[in-house]
Amino acid sequence: MEIKETQATIEKLKEISKSFFLSAKKFCGNKKDNDVFSRRITLDVKTYWNKLPKELQAKSQEAQEMTLKVISLILPFLQSSPILDKSDEKDIGIYAKKMRSALKLIKYRSWGIEVISDEDVVLGVEPPGQSENDPFHPTDANESYSHCLGKLEGMLQLIKVAPIQFSNGLVSQNQNLPQVYKPDTAFIMMPLDSKNPELDDVYEVYKDCFSRFSIKAIRSKDIEHEDIITKKIIEEIKTSEFLVGDLTNERPSVYYEIGYAHSLGRRVILYRKKNTLVHFDLAAHNCPEYENMKKLKEILLKRLEVVTNQKLKDS
Repeated sequence: MEIKETQATIEKLKEISKSFFLSAKKFCGNKKDNDVFSRRITLDVKTYWNKLPKELQAKSQEAQEMTLKVISLILPFLQSSPILDKSDEKDIGIYAKKMRSALKLIKYRSWGIEVISDEDVVLGVEPPGQSENDPFHPTDANESYSHCLGKLEGMLQLIKVAPIQFSNGLVSQNQNLPQVYKPDTAFIMMPLDSKNPELDDVYEVYKDCFSRFSIKAIRSKDIEHEDIITKKIIEEIKTSEFLVGDLTNERPSVYYEIGYAHSLGRRVILYRKKNTLVHFDLAAHNCPEYENMKKLKEILLKRLEVVTNQKLKDS
């Protein structure tokens, strides 16, 4: 998708979010009155959200989905830009969390490492963290959301300054490959469960789709090893040309592997079975759903045509 189309999507999102917050204010009352009340009693995190009718909550959900879509459109441009870097990508993740929380009328906060000291003596260190524990009045939520959306627009302006190399209107493939990698290989990071045979069917779809592009795909279960399996997995993440993460079942091990891949600057193609929750740190990333094997095959083949710059004759 071209930058102009992404900008058009942002303009549409502005209208939808503005309409939502204006409507939400009518149900949540005056901000000043609510501030006075909140000083007398601790408000539940969903205080404002629960005041909205179901129709307005559905409108918020629509805006949340469109927000994540806009971010998923911006990320490929950012990752290919010669003037934006990893710190900007991290900022986008923060904006995504703030914007999604604002649309739920919840305040998102994050903080870095805090050194506790007394004069020149270091007493301890508070670790970084994040929270979504406070209600957010629509007035403040609107300001936070608009601020983040403005930051995203600013990034697009910077991207326009330095042209990106495209192939057939799409971002060039595999720009973040490690210096040493195994061509035509893919590593599938997915849950393993002997009691769930459907996972084997999912893996067969991944393997078959990659094979149609002459790419050999494996998962951790297929690795032959005499050493600790974790070391072999890390090696596969480092050296495979393509990486796929399936978030189905929300397995911590899969999140760990994807997090490790991101720490190396690798991009991971993400998927999930329908109704799978995407947890906090991956919420900003594009993660299409599939309800059955047919749908997974369809969306994966389309994605592989893009990243390999190959067109299947029978697709």
